Amino acid sequence: MIITLVFSLLVGWNDVLFASVLTDPATQTVAVQLNIFAASTEGGALPLYGQLMAASLISSAPVVILYMIFQRQLVGGLTAGGDKG
Repeated sequence: MIITLVFSLLVGWNDVLFASVLTDPATQTVAVQLNIFAASTEGGALPLYGQLMAASLISSAPVVILYMIFQRQLVGGLTAGGDKG
């Protein structure tokens, strides 16, 4: 479980790094836009954590909703390979 967590974090970080360096501002991903939003404070003040968390929640909601809709198909596909028949 821990190895999977480490690899997931590395893949996610590489995706953000790739998207922030090699894309133009018109086609940046949501993760890059959230990073820019978090860094855009006036006068070195603390980030607006409430607004940042609200934007994070809104950007992750479609993924959670899709997972909830297709959960039975995902579980069925994962368990179908475990049958020895």
